[in-house]
Amino acid sequence: NESRLCRNFIEEILKLGHSIVFTPELIDEWDKYGLRRKIFVPKTQPWYILMRRKGLVRIYHSDVQREELRQAIFNVVESNAIEVVRKDMRLIEAALLVDKSISSTDDKVRNHFRRAAQTVSELQLIIWANPVNLEENCVVWLREGAPPDEHRLLGYSEDTD
Repeated sequence: NESRLCRNFIEEILKLGHSIVFTPELIDEWDKYGLRRKIFVPKTQPWYILMRRKGLVRIYHSDVQREELRQAIFNVVESNAIEVVRKDMRLIEAALLVDKSISSTDDKVRNHFRRAAQTVSELQLIIWANPVNLEENCVVWLREGAPPDEHRLLGYSEDTD
């Protein structure tokens, strides 16, 4: 099930020592759902606290919004998708601060960003992994060092094979 796949994914992030990035917007979102205090694995500390103790959480306190990038993306996505894309721009902006990697279960918004990447070159090399998509084998991908596999890139198009 999806929650088990997500739990396995985040456990692997911790076990392998991959880092995560937080911006003020992402902290607000996690706090809205109590995720920084959530215990994902019974009888353990909250995952976020364990990640902090290992020094695997990078927090950027300054405003990281990229207005020009946002406008470029909003100009090319479907008008009915702008609000959904606006909400998840925080993921794009955080990814661009560090390693250009995103893990999210939202394939709908990923597809909006994929279409935008055909025009907005800055999106093309962003890696997007969905831990609940079995075909993506995200735990194995993490164990391999989370390489920029072509099919994970927002700029990837099956038409260009």
